[in-house]
This record gives sequence, structure tokens and C-alpha cells, in this order.
Amino acid sequence: MTGRAVRAGTVEGAGVSLAYTEQGEGEPLVLVHGTAVGSGLWRELLGRLEHGWRVIAYDRRAYGDSEAPDPYRGSTVAEQAEDAAALIAGLDAAPAVVCGHELGALVALDLLWRHRELVRGAVLVEPPVLALSIEGPAVVSSLREAIETEAREADDPAAGAADAYLRESASEAAFDLLGAGRTAGARAAGRALAADLVAAPTYAFGLRDLRALDAPVAVVTGERSGRVRREVAHALAELLPDASLDEADAGHLVPVEAPDAVARALGELARRCAAGP
Repeated sequence: MTGRAVRAGTVEGAGVSLAYTEQGEGEPLVLVHGTAVGSGLWRELLGRLEHGWRVIAYDRRAYGDSEAPDPYRGSTVAEQAEDAAALIAGLDAAPAVVCGHELGALVALDLLWRHRELVRGAVLVEPPVLALSIEGPAVVSSLREAIETEAREADDPAAGAADAYLRESASEAAFDLLGAGRTAGARAAGRALAADLVAAPTYAFGLRDLRALDAPVAVVTGERSGRVRREVAHALAELLPDASLDEADAGHLVPVEAPDAVARALGELARRCAAGP
């Protein structure tokens, strides 16, 4: 999609103004970024998309130029999904394909569950449904401890917290993969990072709910991502009745490191959606 004109604007979310960019024409595709890195996460992907997409990438609340309540100390997956639902409706983009990374994948799942009329299908990249692994709570505890320690010891606590999050979730390679600009953006998004850490554990779908989610879904995980994250991706793909599983040659930052794999999953999902049940 390189060379396409990019349109930028704001739209009202669930009580906050959300900044977005839009490019291309065709089937609506909404990109929902994860924790620490804003909509710039998708930069590499945009140049690899071949299907005819109208791509909408937005910054979730408190990222980039998007607003957040004051004070903003926490969020939930449901609140983030209401923002996304309002954006899709406000931009007349329904029904859309939604692609989410990490916490954004939970947002996509919640949209499929509670706003099915807005979403045709979803690509879930590294979905952190950690309750599907017996070791999930230990991963969350270790992550929080690392973030708290580095934030406490850093001259800039927000920057320290962001560095710890990126290092723990995506290894030391995260900084080179993201580059200086996106890393600086993550370090400046302290409020958003703190709120996201509260939001992820609020995802509470039961196994019966997941088995009943009859929408086309592609789960994408990195072959070099954490063992528990890979285990969760496999378990989720098995639970969802209409799901495929793709393993990319990447770590946790799949959209940055292996954008072709995400583009391929999106193209295949579009074909599945067009084919119908």
C-alpha cells in the first residue's frame, strides 16, 4: 500500500477523542496496537498488504494524540473495545476485519463477542489470553516485578517502565526492531502503559464462550516468542471453532519483525470471510 494518500483525523471513542490515520480503498481493516507502542507498530505491515483494504490505524486512549480521562490510572478490555466499536461506527467502517496485537488482540476478541455486527473476522497476533496457561499468572507477576523495579531505579520512571516492558515481552532486540522514534514514543506513553497493565487481566472469557465464538479468526504467534505466549496461541486456536494458526519467524513483535506473515494471514482471512460459512 505504499504511495497511497494518508488521511488523518480524530473520531469520538467511548467518551474520548481518538486520533487515526486512514489509507486505501476497499474492505475496512482496523488495526489495534498493543501495549507500549502506538499505531506506529504497523508501519512495516502497511507496505506489505496486497488485498484491497481501507486501512484504519488508530492510537488507543492516551497514546499519540488520542485523549484519555484525567486522571487516567486504569482501563479494561471492555472499555478499549467500546472505543474501537465507536471508531468503527463513527467512520462507517462496519463490518470490518480487525487485526490486533497483544492487548489489541483482546480488544478484537471482545469486539467479536459483544459487537459481532461490526466485525467480519479478526487476526489475533500474540493474544495474551494467559489464563489458558497454568504458568500465565507467573508470567504476569514476573513482568510486573521487572517493570516496578526498573521504574523505581530509573531517573525517568515512565521510561524505565517502558524499557522493562519491551525487554521482558520482546527481549533486548525490541529496541533495535522498533528504532529510536518508536522507542521514544513508548517511553513517553507512561499513563497508557500503566493503564494497559491494569486492563489485560480484566479479560474474562470462559472456555465455553471461546468455543461459541463462531467467527473467522486467524491466530498468529512468533516462533521465537516466549514459550507461554506460544502455548496460549495454540490453545486459543484449538478452542475457537473457526480459527487457523500461523507461526511466524519472529519474536513477540511479529508485525514489525515478520509483517509479511501478518499480511498473509489477513489476505487468507479475507478470502475465508468472502467464502462465507
